[in-house]
Amino acid sequence: MIRATPDFRSPLLSPEFTQIVANIRHDVRVAVYRRKGQTIGFLPHHRRAGGMARPVGAPFSDYTAFISFPDPDIAIAEALRLAHIDRFQVIGLIDPYGVFGDIGGQTDHACGIDLTQPLDHIPHKHVKNINRLRRRLEEQHGEVAFITPDRNPDHFELMLRLKREQARTTGLHDFLAPKWVDTLMRQLFAATVEGLHGQMLTLSVGGKGIIFHYGVRLGDVMHPWISSFDPAYSAFSPGQVFLAGCADVLKADGVDYYDLSTGEQHYKTAFGNTHRTVTHGHVYGDSMAGRCAAHTSAWTREITQSLSPRMAEITVRLNRRLDQICALELDTPARLRGIWRAALATPQRLKLPEPRG
Repeated sequence: MIRATPDFRSPLLSPEFTQIVANIRHDVRVAVYRRKGQTIGFLPHHRRAGGMARPVGAPFSDYTAFISFPDPDIAIAEALRLAHIDRFQVIGLIDPYGVFGDIGGQTDHACGIDLTQPLDHIPHKHVKNINRLRRRLEEQHGEVAFITPDRNPDHFELMLRLKREQARTTGLHDFLAPKWVDTLMRQLFAATVEGLHGQMLTLSVGGKGIIFHYGVRLGDVMHPWISSFDPAYSAFSPGQVFLAGCADVLKADGVDYYDLSTGEQHYKTAFGNTHRTVTHGHVYGDSMAGRCAAHTSAWTREITQSLSPRMAEITVRLNRRLDQICALELDTPARLRGIWRAALATPQRLKLPEPRG
């Protein structure tokens, strides 16, 4: 099914990804749909309490899909009912055959770099500015070079440490702290390159790694999850230098598509040469509990929309933070700690004044 549908070729939608997460977490299930003895589709998911489900690997599952051949002739509400799922979180919906229909939700833009196409889409003025930054970086710190695949364990540990420090500094939830996440990252890094594995792409300056992209690769598609850099080099915009120069080394390593996914649009849009609209939200099973959850969600949205634009933005951001915490932390004490830290960091994240007294 994945080979028949290019939209499904992300490593995150592969059976190999479902399997490695299932080896780490006990709550992975795959709903298999059959009609008249023929398999028509698959829906891998994390089965949580209360009829709630999320895509496998959430929140690292940047895409959600019902994996099928063309025209499976099933609607998501029925599919969820058959799987005894009342509410399903959708992250980056890919729905080439209309199984999910119009879910409402929040639209987003996913970008990527198709390395089989000419990479002449970056404005000339932008390229000149990046080349100037790269020359300054080399003049002050030494030769700029790329390493891929970077198998240096010290670089791997530095990449993780820099990202966790960034989370603490900015008040974000430390998404690398949960044990299952740390195990997933390390198992992928140790996996053989013949199958699904973790791959790191490093930009070094004077022999020192200063910016790292790390994610999952299967075949000729790589999907980075983590981008971390040494803040001592921020004046040189190392992220732009990285993205402007990584194409040749990725192509030489056999990567045809570098999936930048969603988020950080100010640079992904500039460097990506493929763009598509995806949707985040929730869908509901055609059951009494599912319909009740859908009505409650619609009521909550109405209340949010009645708020002032600023308060609505704050509410959406807080809900997004809570969703991420609940996806990452698997037990109640860890979730409560995450929610408490999020509450303490709210003024910092929202740039609101600290409360008095």
